[in-house]
Amino acid sequence: MGIEKRSVFDYNTGMEKKEVLEGKDIIEKKDVTENKEIKDIGVFFSEQDAHLTQAQKWEQIFDAWLDKIDQKRLMFELFELKLWFEGMEEFFSSAYFENLSFKYQTGDLRNYYVHLATFSQVVGKILSHLKNLDFEKDKLFQNFEDFILEKLLENYSTKTFPYLKDVYSPESWFYELRIFMQNLRNVLVELISLDTISLKAYSSLKRLYRKELMNNSIMISLLKGNFIPKMDKIYQQDICDIITSIKDKKLKRDIGIFFILAFRVLKINGFIDSNISKAKNVQIIIPLVLALKKNFDYIFSFYDVLLKNSLGGFLEEKKCGDIDRGFMAYRFEYQKIYAGEFPYYFEADSEKVNKRKLLKNTAVLSTLATQQLIESVARIFNPEINGEQLFGDFIPREQMVMELKKKLEGLYNKINEYFSRRGELSSADVLFEVNLFMENDLNYLIYKDWNDFLKFHQTLIKSDFTPEFKINLKAFQGFIAKILNEIKAGKAK
Repeated sequence: MGIEKRSVFDYNTGMEKKEVLEGKDIIEKKDVTENKEIKDIGVFFSEQDAHLTQAQKWEQIFDAWLDKIDQKRLMFELFELKLWFEGMEEFFSSAYFENLSFKYQTGDLRNYYVHLATFSQVVGKILSHLKNLDFEKDKLFQNFEDFILEKLLENYSTKTFPYLKDVYSPESWFYELRIFMQNLRNVLVELISLDTISLKAYSSLKRLYRKELMNNSIMISLLKGNFIPKMDKIYQQDICDIITSIKDKKLKRDIGIFFILAFRVLKINGFIDSNISKAKNVQIIIPLVLALKKNFDYIFSFYDVLLKNSLGGFLEEKKCGDIDRGFMAYRFEYQKIYAGEFPYYFEADSEKVNKRKLLKNTAVLSTLATQQLIESVARIFNPEINGEQLFGDFIPREQMVMELKKKLEGLYNKINEYFSRRGELSSADVLFEVNLFMENDLNYLIYKDWNDFLKFHQTLIKSDFTPEFKINLKAFQGFIAKILNEIKAGKAK
């Protein structure tokens, strides 16, 4: 039986690697201990890695830890853990989220109950992942800790640090972090039994959490890494082929990083979608939606600062224009989510909104937009490629537009019936059709039309049973006619 291989893009080298599908990477780091217990770590480093700095030596430890995670087939679980931590950082620091969550509360009356309740739920998730990912440290690392301790004692007297020798290094990687998280969750559960949580209490717990997190070197290394090769691999063969076909090294690297960022967004969308179906209380999804926003921002920043310049030097003007249009459309979908859809979660009457479906919709919108962007960039380098090849669930924009046209024509005709067959159709019949369109087809609209549609819908709801309803419905019909004309002219793509 032959050995199956596939291509994987490595952003560090900008090169393709052939990976043997035997349940592990083709690149296996040799066990630096060679199965022997190292008793004098100082001698080991001085002989084996004399040219490395202490930071580089730590990176060896971290990479070896990642190798163990990969061998245990827990890399996706590690991605989830990283995402929960990143989501909480956005949850704690996002001015966008702060403005949404306290839109109807003044500074003095702000209640952080929901924040603390969400914090408690996420800590529970983090604890579960830490338990699954934890395993005993190898002798190399434990000896390395002892080595660092001895170096400290050489430079400082025991009077300066009288308890330094009593520092205990537990055998597992997350032992202390898990114990802290469990105690923190106990405190959080007790506090959320109260009706009101002050900013002071919330901030104090947030600082305790962050201080403990900063003490865990593995988690810091994990969170500070914008790219972690073992976690950010691209396995889609067509995309790997495109990257490796690019001759210029800088362009190859930039295009590779773009695809890594875009596929990471798709991975986050899938993670949001799976957690929504399991969560009893959907507010736990909010940190994930904020982490998704941050990853959108990474793509925009990367395109504006690096990729645009890189492409400008190697692609003809028309192709650069096509990519610009692709990213512009992506920005509109981003606005649809974060200026339109997601803020509804925080509206004063949001009890009437199906929050679970609303949050699920953010992942659906993001997936459609990101798949479309990946396809548009890929087609620049391979015109034969299509979204169906890349994604089994891909819906081409052209198909979406045709579906939209049919649905809008049906809605337009229903309004015509209301005016021509007076008395036979009620305003409730028309609003039912409008709501049906919103339920199933609203996301096919581009952002500007999507936003205007919602405004017309609100106006119709408010004016129902009043003489203004017919006037507003006539204006709404004119709006639909305008969209249909734009579709006919090819502008609504």
